[in-house]
Amino acid sequence: MSGTDLPIVTRPRDGLPPLADSRAAVERAADALAAGTGPIAVDTERASGFRFDDRAWLVQLRRSGAGTHLIDPAAVPAAGRLLAPVMDASPWVLHAAHTDLPALTTLGWSAPQLHDTQIAGRLLGFGQIGLAGMLEHFLGVTVAKDKGREDWSTRPIPTDMLTYAALDVELLPELLADTLPRLDDLGRADWYRQECEHILTTWSRPVTAPDWTGLRGLGAVRDPRGLEVARRLSQVRTAVAQDRDIPPEKVLRSATIVDAARTPARAADILADGLRGSARLRRALARAVDEALTAAPDTLPPRPAVHHGHPDHRTWARDYPLADRLLHGYRDAVDTLADDLGLQPPELLVARSVRTVAWESAVGLTAPDTALRPDSPDPVGDLEVLLGGLLDQQGVRRWQEDLLTDALLPPLAAEAADLRLPRRSPASRRRAG
Repeated sequence: MSGTDLPIVTRPRDGLPPLADSRAAVERAADALAAGTGPIAVDTERASGFRFDDRAWLVQLRRSGAGTHLIDPAAVPAAGRLLAPVMDASPWVLHAAHTDLPALTTLGWSAPQLHDTQIAGRLLGFGQIGLAGMLEHFLGVTVAKDKGREDWSTRPIPTDMLTYAALDVELLPELLADTLPRLDDLGRADWYRQECEHILTTWSRPVTAPDWTGLRGLGAVRDPRGLEVARRLSQVRTAVAQDRDIPPEKVLRSATIVDAARTPARAADILADGLRGSARLRRALARAVDEALTAAPDTLPPRPAVHHGHPDHRTWARDYPLADRLLHGYRDAVDTLADDLGLQPPELLVARSVRTVAWESAVGLTAPDTALRPDSPDPVGDLEVLLGGLLDQQGVRRWQEDLLTDALLPPLAAEAADLRLPRRSPASRRRAG
């Protein structure tokens, strides 16, 4: 059946649970969940498009034997503490957990074990599949997914939004029960475990204010004075947004900050053209620009770190042919391996990491101080060590490293065999191919 022919789940099977918006109601939910069995299905509804940050305005919890519970942490500030004993002692199941974990960590919770049905879907070959797509394919039902961008900070929460929220966790336990055996049959249960542990470790961090160094387009700003303009304008924007509990973009657009940073001498004019705020805000931003333009040189920020550490890959064919050949060889190898496994290539190695590993492999083959010696008793072993170290630097999991080392070794070994002393770095412009 197509998605339009599938049964549509429009209401929770046990009816819509009442909103737990009092201490007593949250305590009852905690007791019920503690008496349940199996993992707790978890989801959050947030309002970053309407509020300062991505904290949870509603938390949905469901467990076998306990039913579904809708928790209002805004109405009950102690909700996190009241639910922590059961949440910290029980496995969780979410879909796309990385989007929810910061909000859940902010509540003070820490999962002892994580299940993520999106990871299950990815490892079964469905890519970044949404919950609705997973439910359609594996359980043969569909649910509406049309209220995720609503203002969940509004009170009272409308009934149709509460129903939508409850359905987000309604079928997660069944979905997990259906997909885990499929992963086991494919021999990918350990891959799944490693991926879930990685997500849990990486994303279990509290919600924080955005860092000014992450402004889109800031990498083009090379003048330290311009960076100081960006930093000070961002500080004002963050303070005002936090005080008003509104998104920072509604105070001052990031694009305006970056434009001002690119030409700091014109920053005041750029702000005047791009800002429609109060007189008080205008004065604060003008003062920030003045302070940035007069700050002592030794207090100016350095350029934000460039994490990829290599030239633009679009220049490699012309200027760095060895790195370019490795890049194409690695891309082909990753694509072939992914196709053989029925996976999307980014499940093995994302494009940015493919470029970095290719560049650093070229450096490893040609740098004067490389450990790869032409008289090595085990040249293949040396190349395996080189690849393993580079992949580890990219944060790949063990299952990916094992597969990728075997896949990337042939193009690397072919280039190593063709090299002749004296070696020159791939960073040498127009190196002979």
